Amino acid sequence: MDSLKLTEKFGSNYILYEVSGVINSYTLDELKTKIYSTVVDSNLVLDLSMTEAIDSAGVGIIMAGFNDAQEFSHKLYIMNPSPAVRKALDDTGFSDTFYFIHSVTDVTD
Repeated sequence: MDSLKLTEKFGSNYILYEVSGVINSYTLDELKTKIYSTVVDSNLVLDLSMTEAIDSAGVGIIMAGFNDAQEFSHKLYIMNPSPAVRKALDDTGFSDTFYFIHSVTDVTD
């Protein structure tokens, strides 16, 4: 069975979620809740370097979170996406939409 692990860390102007495992329709409930509640109050960094796979439902949740963040004058960043994540984002055509960073020092207010 697919599993997803989230590790939460706090920075001065962001909240970071290290996401490891598989993001799909079976595993995304906790991630969805965290994304939607975080972007209301803060910038959000999703470290997807340890994400093994992501399906269209997962991409949709991240896209919705990105849009919600902008609505609340915050940003959702994707940090170091794994090759599987990068391919999924490229395949959907959303790669040009997201803010990609290599380090949390790239987070701006």
